[in-house]
Amino acid sequence: MAGYSVFAELRKRKIFRAAAIYGAVAWGLTEVIVTIVEQLYMPAWVATLTVIVFVVGFPVAMFLAWTFDITSHGIQRTAIGSRRGAMSIAGSTLLLIAGTAGLFLLIRPGMEQVDRNSLDTLLMPNSIAVLPFENISRREADYYLSEGLSDELRDQLSRVPGIQIAARSSSVAVRNQAFDALRMASTLGVSYLIEGSLRRSGPKLGISVQLIDGRTGIAAWSNHYERGRLELLDVQADIAREVVRVVLPHSPGIQVAAPATLNASANDVMLLARHKDNEVRSRQIVDTEKLLEAIGLYRQAAEIDPHSALIHSRLASALLYLGDLEEAGTSILRALELDPDLSEVQNTLGEYYWALGEPAAMTAFEKAVELDPYNVDALNNLAMKKWISMPDGTGDSDAEELLRRALENDRMSLMRHAALGQYVGFMGQWDEVPTIIDNIEKRFDSAESYRAIAWLHEIIGEIDLAIGWTLRARDREPDNPDHLAKLADLYAMLGDAETALRLQPSPSLSVLRHLRRHRELIDEAELLMIDRPDDVAVRYMLAFSYVATGAFDSAIRVLSSTGQPDIVLNDQARTGEDGEAFVTLLNALAGSGLPESIQLARSLTLWRERTGYKGEVGWIAENRGCGLAILGRHEAALDLLPDVKKSRRLRDSAVLHDSWCFQQYADEPVYQDILADQASRREALRRRLPETLAELGVAL
Repeated sequence: MAGYSVFAELRKRKIFRAAAIYGAVAWGLTEVIVTIVEQLYMPAWVATLTVIVFVVGFPVAMFLAWTFDITSHGIQRTAIGSRRGAMSIAGSTLLLIAGTAGLFLLIRPGMEQVDRNSLDTLLMPNSIAVLPFENISRREADYYLSEGLSDELRDQLSRVPGIQIAARSSSVAVRNQAFDALRMASTLGVSYLIEGSLRRSGPKLGISVQLIDGRTGIAAWSNHYERGRLELLDVQADIAREVVRVVLPHSPGIQVAAPATLNASANDVMLLARHKDNEVRSRQIVDTEKLLEAIGLYRQAAEIDPHSALIHSRLASALLYLGDLEEAGTSILRALELDPDLSEVQNTLGEYYWALGEPAAMTAFEKAVELDPYNVDALNNLAMKKWISMPDGTGDSDAEELLRRALENDRMSLMRHAALGQYVGFMGQWDEVPTIIDNIEKRFDSAESYRAIAWLHEIIGEIDLAIGWTLRARDREPDNPDHLAKLADLYAMLGDAETALRLQPSPSLSVLRHLRRHRELIDEAELLMIDRPDDVAVRYMLAFSYVATGAFDSAIRVLSSTGQPDIVLNDQARTGEDGEAFVTLLNALAGSGLPESIQLARSLTLWRERTGYKGEVGWIAENRGCGLAILGRHEAALDLLPDVKKSRRLRDSAVLHDSWCFQQYADEPVYQDILADQASRREALRRRLPETLAELGVAL
């Protein structure tokens, strides 16, 4: 029978075995390649091409298996084993080719549909990422021009109604990772990419630019310009017009936003100032000399064009970064006079008010977000302000939504991931933190990202992992002393005084606090106050140690010098430390024993009770329990305090042991049980630490 002959030949030539081996190898290699593509953020087409190659290669492999056989004498052509063998060869070959072609035709539409559907879902409509323009000539003196053109174009397009612009940090990040166009668009979730290059040729600059469709990777518009250095404004204006025309084809009357300045000379100086400003802000250690250069250039640009609100605003922002509040105030108020309807101006105004502790910061940030719903800096600032402005330091329900919006438009920003992780961790949404940590691990690989991961592990009580990731950061940046300081702090948090002091023989105030060495902390902090009289954090630490040692009047005096309690009562809090210092003041007032001070402590505590407590369960139990103790409601306090044990966070040992409100319960079994629980956690973490460090491949 013909059928019998075909299958007899297939068995004889070991085709079934060859097909099984080919399938197993192809499947295994495909899985490995797909994993590598995902982890290294390689272009998605690599995995697709792999599948296609194996499908197309199947009939080739089967033909070779049919034709040749591996024997002890080497590779030999297989002899035909039946009278119908010749017909069997033709029939089997056609069967293999037809089956392979059918398989390819079957999976191709599905692959295309999946890719198309996923892109349509992921890419936000009318959204653009302006990638850093490449300086092809590599002349150091021209980098500010290529960078500045892309930055200014990004800012100008962000002020066009109906267009959403991806944040600068994410656009720079995807360009640095050398993704292809489709991968960049899908990573950022944008429908279009603007990429370009700049090449100097004598006095002329050759500028090439193209607008790429994020769904196809094909240019929707492109152009080349030959212009002089002072003609960049003309190029920028033309690019902006053409981009708006393509991206918003059904809005022909849309007004293209004006650039930061219409003066070519002012624009050139501003671009150089912004380039130096960006260099300063991209580094962990502030280069004061370069920052002063940027400030001087911003001032020069403002003199050339005194009517540019954005130049004045950027000057104010640089001055704020330097810490010169007085000069910053002059510049930002001038920008506000010129154009109060710019999101960037309102955001800088909010930062200025925030630095002053003025409640008006909230209004300015809200206005900034209203003017540009995609301004990630304004979204982040508004979220942080809402968070710390509540009396209990936990913010309101809008803060998380604002942080998620900022992250959505700045997906490749480590700061946005870390800010969201910090918020959900402090709010007790502990199950979400590991996911955020995993996202950071996949997207970033730097000492800075290791520090962020360590901080998030610390927030959820995984101090062993926090130490491990800080060690990774130290190994990446061995000359950065901040890593050793943080390690000393973490070991002190675990109660390992020996290791902490070995790492930091002259311990910081934080290490002394964790080790509850309050007398030493007082001596050190009193000296620091002479050298750093404006350092509020030093005063807060000193006041706490005064309370711990019974020097209540000294604590009240120091806290009064910081503006407590008014900065909390009047919504002028600048950081979460302001809220913690407020609690220290309550303890100092209540512990003083003076009737009027005790009455004030109770009045302030009742005010806190009326405002309510929000946050993770341990934080609420600790802070509200302390307040109930100050009010003399001891039964309610002791009923609430066991909730401290429900928290995943390791509590501040000094707060639990040395706060006046808790010292009243020294002999209470409930309180002793809480202390024992914290001690056992620290002991368990110390025991687990060597194994954790081994798993992470690090050592102290």
